[in-house]
Amino acid sequence: MDIRQLRYFLGIVEHGSISRAADALRVAQPALSLHLKRLEEDFGCQLVLRTARGVVPTESGRRLAQRAAALIDQMDGLRDEVRAVEAVPAGPATVGIPTSLGPVLTVPLALAVRRTHPQIRLRVVEGLSGHMLEWVLSGQLDLALVFGTKEMGGLETELVAREKLHLVGPADDPLLHGRTAIPFAEALALPLILPGRPHGVREEVEHAALLARASVTVALEIDALEQIKALVAEGCGYTVLSDRVARHGVAAERLTGLPIVDPQIDRTILLAHAAGRPLSAAARATHALLSEILAGLTRDGGWR
Repeated sequence: MDIRQLRYFLGIVEHGSISRAADALRVAQPALSLHLKRLEEDFGCQLVLRTARGVVPTESGRRLAQRAAALIDQMDGLRDEVRAVEAVPAGPATVGIPTSLGPVLTVPLALAVRRTHPQIRLRVVEGLSGHMLEWVLSGQLDLALVFGTKEMGGLETELVAREKLHLVGPADDPLLHGRTAIPFAEALALPLILPGRPHGVREEVEHAALLARASVTVALEIDALEQIKALVAEGCGYTVLSDRVARHGVAAERLTGLPIVDPQIDRTILLAHAAGRPLSAAARATHALLSEILAGLTRDGGWR
């Protein structure tokens, strides 16, 4: 027995005729008769009587028709309810955005969600990129932007952009003046102000140093992007950032940067969510809006 057979049975009872029910349901009359026969076999009793005036339900048939009508109403209501979840997403959605991307993403995403899906309760968590992986895997975040190129177990990811890393120093620093790039080995020898592990930039620098069989000279560890840039602008050391990050913020006008070469250090930005945990309708709708915003900010694998 399935819901289709119940619908067919109700059609027969309502129309009082297998032929009229077949026309209304757009089902061949022999097929409808076969469904009725199988239904009677399933229940082990006669459900209708064929009379000169048509088909009338037995007492068992009337009971089945009453219960079937209620079940079909519930199924139709459930279908409408489930469709409404997709059509009008509602409920919580939590997105992790690294501090370096917050200035260009947080407000546009919040506005887009508010205008498009006002019933979604959006929460944006800004923090160091290294923490985003842990928070997504633990279920604290539905989605997050993360940095890295290595395989990330337990996550489904999609590429957002790749960007080159620069050595960033004070705008008036003579070491950087008049040059177009700086070798990685020379950058490593400078006093660097970097965030602690597991921050994305720190991981990239450490990994490149490991491949070059060199060590990183860390003068200060500070897990705050704007404070790092302020200290660099004051001449307390150098840092490693993408050009996009270096050009934004209060201290941006007092900073300058050179691309790191030999080797060039790239970092990959990915949009990630947990592989084994389906996204809610609210999270999927938020994911779509975030992807649309990111598409407008990137082109050919890089930032516009």
